[in-house]
Amino acid sequence: MIHIEMAQRYRHAVGSADPFYQGLENGVLRATECPECGSTWFPPRRFCDADLSETDWYDLPGTGRIVAATRVHIPPPFGGIEVPYILASIRLDGVAGGITHRVVGNEIPEQGTVVAVTFSNRQPAHPLLRTAFTVKEETA
Repeated sequence: MIHIEMAQRYRHAVGSADPFYQGLENGVLRATECPECGSTWFPPRRFCDADLSETDWYDLPGTGRIVAATRVHIPPPFGGIEVPYILASIRLDGVAGGITHRVVGNEIPEQGTVVAVTFSNRQPAHPLLRTAFTVKEETA
């Protein structure tokens, strides 16, 4: 048997998504809003799908509620997360959208549990991996 370890580096322009990635660097989740109709998006979009207006950036409060969650026993293909880990669909406050992302802890949070984003200082394989969510308030 032969064991080969390979590493790759990527340099990728983020274009109009730069405010999103700058937000991650500064410990803030950012979303977009249509100045004409008020629609909001996370993940952010550059243009409104209803009226094609260019959207404006704004900061989210960094909290949300669990929609569904599960424990994952297989490492993600990009690495950097120890198994098992909790993966949850989270409806973010302040935007009509959400994210499926890691929740720190050993217990699977119930639907409706309030979570808050946390940011790590380490440099992972992808900037979004600097973020995780922690339980802020259990459901009653």
